[in-house]
Amino acid sequence: MAGPTNGKNPPGNELHFGILTQQEWRSWDEMQEQWQWAEETGWDSAWAYDHFFSLQQGEMGPCLDGWTLLAGLLARTRRLQAGLMVTGLTHRYPAVLFKQAVTVDVISGGRLILGIGAAWNEREHRAYGIPFPPDGERVDRFGEAMAMLRLLETEERTTFHGDHYQLEEAPFEPKPVFGHIPLLIGSTGRRMLRHVARYADQWDGEGSPEEYARHSRRLDDACREIGRDPAEIRRVLSTRIEDVASTEDEFRRWAAGYTAIGVRTFIIHVSRGGPSPALRAIAERVMPDLRAEFAAREPSGTRVD
Repeated sequence: MAGPTNGKNPPGNELHFGILTQQEWRSWDEMQEQWQWAEETGWDSAWAYDHFFSLQQGEMGPCLDGWTLLAGLLARTRRLQAGLMVTGLTHRYPAVLFKQAVTVDVISGGRLILGIGAAWNEREHRAYGIPFPPDGERVDRFGEAMAMLRLLETEERTTFHGDHYQLEEAPFEPKPVFGHIPLLIGSTGRRMLRHVARYADQWDGEGSPEEYARHSRRLDDACREIGRDPAEIRRVLSTRIEDVASTEDEFRRWAAGYTAIGVRTFIIHVSRGGPSPALRAIAERVMPDLRAEFAAREPSGTRVD
């Protein structure tokens, strides 16, 4: 298990494991208990999500706000890195979102990973009176917002005139604890992959190993078009344990299939009611073995395609 990575990605010869606890139908006490379990049992990161009401089993289930929840949970942990999987950019004005993110980063001592995407849930936007631009415009807005964030992280005052967002001599203090908050972007769309190539520190892909590898090669191509080393972007996969393994050996085989194509961080959904016996066994026995085995055979920085 690792601690904060000081605004950078972990070394390429380290496997990391995280939990995702979607806060729908979960109380504050349940969220604290599950994150404390993750901290005590060696997980590297913990994640909630950025939705305003439940997306499963009825909209009327309790669902705490992601960013407020994240600040509280990070204040009650000491080692876990954490973020939201993922923040919808259109849910808040970007400069305000980035101020929230830096505040959480400061509260946590630099443990935030900013998971972010262009947003997708039209029903949620309509319910809360939030404008929901067409797909292409949301992608355009995302690119402008990422450019703004780079400036806000580094400049004393930022002026930005985009087609959708503007800043005028905007002060932005404090800066992130380590000067930069790692960005995790989750998308496999053609235009979004160009933004991933330009701005992301980490990328959450999807699909079978064959599908993930195909998306990853497209990301590699997008990186090379702008002169960036694709190995700078850490490959991440989030999934449900029920979808991949019911035994320790199955989990080992599943993880091996994805590490072979470059995945270095695995984020596992924790079901309501807490971690299953299978997940507890994986945390206790499998994760330490996989970390040690991988570190022994992979030189730092290596990514296998």
